[in-house]
Amino acid sequence: MLNGQIEFDYNNMMVSHIGSEYGLQESDLTQLQKSFADVHTAIHTGSGAGSDYLGFLSLPETVQSQIPRIQETANQIAEKSDIHLVLGIGGSYLGGRALFEALCHPYHNQLDRARRGERPRLFFEGNNLDTDSLLSMLDLLPEGTPSSLAERWSMNVVSKSGGTLETAVTFRILRQLAESVYGDQAAEYIVATTDAKAGKLKGLADAQAYPQFVIPDDVGGRYSILTPVGLLPAAVAGIDIQQLVQGAADMKAACQSSSLQDNPAYLYAALQHLSWQAGRSISVMNIWDKALEYVGFWYDQLCAESLGKDGKGRIPITGVCTRDLHSRGQELQDGPHNTVITNLIVEQMQRKIELQSDPGNSDELNYLAGTTLHEMLNKAHDGTNYAYAREGRPSMNFKLKERSAYNLGALFYLFELSTVAEGYLMQLNPLNQPGVESYKNFMFGLLGREDKREYREEFESRPAHDARFQR
Repeated sequence: MLNGQIEFDYNNMMVSHIGSEYGLQESDLTQLQKSFADVHTAIHTGSGAGSDYLGFLSLPETVQSQIPRIQETANQIAEKSDIHLVLGIGGSYLGGRALFEALCHPYHNQLDRARRGERPRLFFEGNNLDTDSLLSMLDLLPEGTPSSLAERWSMNVVSKSGGTLETAVTFRILRQLAESVYGDQAAEYIVATTDAKAGKLKGLADAQAYPQFVIPDDVGGRYSILTPVGLLPAAVAGIDIQQLVQGAADMKAACQSSSLQDNPAYLYAALQHLSWQAGRSISVMNIWDKALEYVGFWYDQLCAESLGKDGKGRIPITGVCTRDLHSRGQELQDGPHNTVITNLIVEQMQRKIELQSDPGNSDELNYLAGTTLHEMLNKAHDGTNYAYAREGRPSMNFKLKERSAYNLGALFYLFELSTVAEGYLMQLNPLNQPGVESYKNFMFGLLGREDKREYREEFESRPAHDARFQR
């Protein structure tokens, strides 16, 4: 347990709890320990594949000097606008969205400004090419010059290259709107989080004198939550980013050993790797706290983009319990033995709601009188995972003492380090994403980019589509 705040329980992965057919032996971990000597060396000496992008490992220290300016800028944004748009896709928005959903009021944007702690409403766009979504976002913005703080809006565009289509298109539309609304003052309402030296967005930000934050060259998008990419949106929302970084720093300190028994990130990587080798290629993260759903989505990208390559990799899926027990729960309990479950649990809620007795008891729920909803949720978790265990369905738990910036910072760091270690165990590069570029080449070719002409020509010469149903 990290400072009494995070507990990692993997009993239901082992033979002792789920039986010999699907459980792991302690000897499996012992044998894998030998590989972690090489993994540890590769990570800490930078000798592994993709080592140019291991900068996230030192972020708990290197980002400290940026925190005052990030916080100052966030406060200025909050003072001058009541609507703040974060434009980005993939790692450029999932971390910030995860922090916002996890640590702000679940109806933050519906609260009045005073109940929001004088922070803006936050919206996330530029992560799709969805007409209705963007137009609906524009519907929330005032027509013409804002007449009050409640109507003033700002935005933070996050893109290392500035060439990511979804974000760039959205930014052009909103930038042109901002220029028409704010005139010569438009630059005061726009922040660019981008490359330090080059790229389309960098050039535009320099020309327009936008305030800028840097995405480090040695940090990939999906590992960037502890850079301004994640920290600035969090600070705008009023989240304690110093505690977030401190949690990551303490987790880093807890993960210095090459020993599986002394390094929780390596242990998690080992358990996932052994499960994948055993044919459990579906990796489910069951979230037992609705506010953490986007933490699951953030991890989905981290895992899929890092480990899904060279014909290898487990498929990550996020579920929210107990909601998804009424759908996916059937397959997890009774389907193929090809899954491993990670439960993400919060032990203590900040507030409680308790079921009261009803004199008529027409709904027959009086047996629950005096029980809190969180106690019911915990019993649902215990019952569900025992039911899985008795059928040889492996699972493990990360239990957070509370949902806090500190604990999430620690958890994010653990998962990032664990993912790199798992990739090295699989003998692949967990820090690149070659498959992502393939669809972009054909998309840009079809949209008419001349430097992608060959992809358009290949697409147009594909076999005719004769096998289709028409009415």
